[in-house]
Amino acid sequence: MIERHRGAVITMSSAAARRPAQFSAAYAAARAYAAAKAGVIAFTRHLAREVAPDGVRVSCLAPSAVLNDKMRAWVPAPQREALWAGFPLGRPGDVANAALFLASAASAWTTGVTLDIAGGKIMI
Repeated sequence: MIERHRGAVITMSSAAARRPAQFSAAYAAARAYAAAKAGVIAFTRHLAREVAPDGVRVSCLAPSAVLNDKMRAWVPAPQREALWAGFPLGRPGDVANAALFLASAASAWTTGVTLDIAGGKIMI
């Protein structure tokens, strides 16, 4: 990408890095996960600054709840519906279209950002 002076890198974080958890801060696994995902956001910004002069864009996606095969298998439909009701947009996230946007020319003036895919639940 640097040799071609163009390209887009998309990193993956999580809503966990963008807002306080709903559970006790004593829950070590959740703290470690949130800290790691916050590190991805910081890494994204640093890398974006480093490669911007070479025409490479680096941005991050931070999804919240996403309807996938694992969620379908483990979370009953009534619980999923209750989960979606907690999001202002009231439905699951669409990470693929956000990734397509960041990879496309439509975001050619975008780098070093974190895009929250959280249905309006994270409004910073």
